[in-house]
Amino acid sequence: MNKRRLLLLSFLFFLFSFLIYVVIPPRIPLSPLGIPSPTRNTEYNIRYTILGFAPYWNRTKISKEAMDSITDYAYFALLLDSKGKLYTHVNRREQEPGYTNYLRLLSEPRTDYPPITLTFMPESQAALTSILNNSVYRNQAISTVSSLLQEASASGVNIDFEPLGDTPPSLRDNFTTFVKDLRASLKLSDQNVTPNLSLSVYPSAASRPRIWDLASLDPYLDSLVVMTYDYTLPGSSSVGPNSPLRGAGSLFEHDIVKNIAEITALVDSHKILLGIPFYGYEWDVETSEKYAPSESRGSVASLERIDQMIKDKTLELLWDRSSLTPYAVKRENGEVVSQIYYENVDSIRLKLELVTQANLGGIAIWALGYEGNNSQSNQIWQTIQTLNEQ
Repeated sequence: MNKRRLLLLSFLFFLFSFLIYVVIPPRIPLSPLGIPSPTRNTEYNIRYTILGFAPYWNRTKISKEAMDSITDYAYFALLLDSKGKLYTHVNRREQEPGYTNYLRLLSEPRTDYPPITLTFMPESQAALTSILNNSVYRNQAISTVSSLLQEASASGVNIDFEPLGDTPPSLRDNFTTFVKDLRASLKLSDQNVTPNLSLSVYPSAASRPRIWDLASLDPYLDSLVVMTYDYTLPGSSSVGPNSPLRGAGSLFEHDIVKNIAEITALVDSHKILLGIPFYGYEWDVETSEKYAPSESRGSVASLERIDQMIKDKTLELLWDRSSLTPYAVKRENGEVVSQIYYENVDSIRLKLELVTQANLGGIAIWALGYEGNNSQSNQIWQTIQTLNEQ
């Protein structure tokens, strides 16, 4: 009898421990390398950057709470053509929508806006190569950027050049030259304060550099936006987390902790802004099994849409301890039809802990407007606001 009671107590203890392990998200290591470090606020006594990307298609959806929570507003995006000039028209009759909304931004009163950053992208992969490989076009691009910063009275510029596939070392060297010359031009601008210069890079930029020679770029940068999302792409054969904190080496090739550790070996950690996605992906599946084979190309699921599905009680909410992110199983008529991997308050809180404990510079949100205006978004903004309340 005593032996049976002991076995029962042991089983109950195991069951309780297991439930705690599954239900309560754990804390992550104190830094990407697992080494305790002082928080940035204590050592430097300045605010963390909360950069919110505002895509032109979402501008009317951005809430007052979002505007009150971010420290910087990054308008997305203005395009550069193959000669480094502003790309203003898709054709003779149709204005490029990013440019159209930029003109609307200029015409609006901006007394309630935080400091504005303008994001610049090449209008195509061919334009990216053309601009970087020709010194005349590089200088034209720099002139275009500088002129628009003054026109918009912007406090910062974000360069978002995203190459597809591998690139030759010559293109990497030319990109470094472009950034170096752009920094010199900004210092000579007529504005009272030199505009901040930031780059957006893939999370794998340290291990697979493409056009980003991070060590060479570091001296010219104020911030490095690490786009720590899209780890599982829509076309993946299996579903998976969009923004996993961990799991590399066993489940995935990369995760956030691994990538940030690699990047901080090359770039001052205080310059790094950790990407926070306000979206996930939904795939058709035939099973509730985690990382199930996908039966369709994934589609974007904004946090606003996910919140509505939660209210409609069409989702079974789960927690992936391997990646420290939530996911959900959707059923129709009792049958599993899809899985969604996304972010919630818990996963965002864990990412914010990484920011403070690894001495990063802050966060960069993609994208304002995707969170909606509901109780879930209110909790997310309250969580993000704690960054500068410590």
